[in-house]
Amino acid sequence: MVDHISPLQRCSAAIAPLTPLLLALTLLVSAPAVWGQQQSATERLQGQPGAAQADDAVAIEARGVASYYQDDTARSRDEAIEAAQRDAVEQASGVFITSETEMRNFDLISDEVLSRSKGFIRSYKVLKEERDGPFYNVTIQAMVVRKAFMDDVSESLENLYQRVGKPRVMLVVEEFDAADSGGGEGFASPPRHALNVVEKEIRKILLRQGFTFIDARALTKGSLVETAQKGRDTSRESLLDNARTSKAEIIMLGKARISAKGELHKFKIVEATVGLDVIRTDNGQIMASEVSLSKGLHINRDTAAVTALQKAARELTPKVMQQVTYLWIKEKNEGRRIEMVVKNVSFGQLLSLRKALSNQVKGVRKVRQKSYSKGTALLEVETRDAPDRLAEYLFETQFDNFRLDIQDVSATTLTVKMEKR
Repeated sequence: MVDHISPLQRCSAAIAPLTPLLLALTLLVSAPAVWGQQQSATERLQGQPGAAQADDAVAIEARGVASYYQDDTARSRDEAIEAAQRDAVEQASGVFITSETEMRNFDLISDEVLSRSKGFIRSYKVLKEERDGPFYNVTIQAMVVRKAFMDDVSESLENLYQRVGKPRVMLVVEEFDAADSGGGEGFASPPRHALNVVEKEIRKILLRQGFTFIDARALTKGSLVETAQKGRDTSRESLLDNARTSKAEIIMLGKARISAKGELHKFKIVEATVGLDVIRTDNGQIMASEVSLSKGLHINRDTAAVTALQKAARELTPKVMQQVTYLWIKEKNEGRRIEMVVKNVSFGQLLSLRKALSNQVKGVRKVRQKSYSKGTALLEVETRDAPDRLAEYLFETQFDNFRLDIQDVSATTLTVKMEKR
């Protein structure tokens, strides 16, 4: 008996063994569009109960607590649901939203917090609600559109950067290749492409937001690789010193490592791990710290490595800037702390200055004395204004028996010299 097999059946039989390969290639090739929008949210919510994902939204189980109003249960329920919605947005976005803080173009508008929180929630359902003594508890599952929040942050970042005084940024990322370093962690030589891929990708993203960069390689006379090979110091402390010398207020220090992860039908798989710290240069404060991991797939290993590094940088940058912008917003709302170095001051004059700062200088909320030694004092001034604006106020203020000569102003530090009238 002769089997009658149609051409379509023959074609399907030939393709069937290749289906897993085609599926794998499709997933890897489409990864740039998918990973940047979904993987970061999944990783952030890993291990949290009730976390799931669909489209650009994340399902969050959140709990809200409100006071119980005996004569108005509906009000108790509504307030508890609103609190649960804020909790859901906090979990999904990683940015803390309180009853005192709102972010719309990074202006602090407290009476719009609830409407903005709701604006990031596609839908929700109540899972549990109960009275607990003087409180009313509600547990909800909310579909939070994380991408909507990140888009809002991205669109507003340039405005916020302008408002904090456009601090100059130095970006240094050392790239490692496990194949060149024998699989170890130490720095041996650059990846074979040697294109500073991560730096260029991060810089490209932030330049679009109006950021100002200072070229670290112009200061070190070439790449970090060449500098290290010539025996020059490329340590974290040395790079911070270079940043201060160049008047950069912020330095981004990172390491990027690529390693081979096998092959898939002659296609090379390369994994990139990128870590980045954002540091204020004048006081060493770490503003943000993040790690990202991505894979690249290509017939050529170097091309696969470039793809992996680019994807890791694109995923890393919004996470890092989310932390930085949150810090800037918090300082704007709560008041920033500025270190004020006062030279040529006696202890008695220092007491008078502290009182005058609190009572006479615009914008100053609190003054704390940190140290005093041999005519030099360190004060911590809490104010909502930037150091340059505070310096203007100090210059304009008519103190009774002295004047302040402004000597140096940075992103977080102000140096003045006291002079008698």
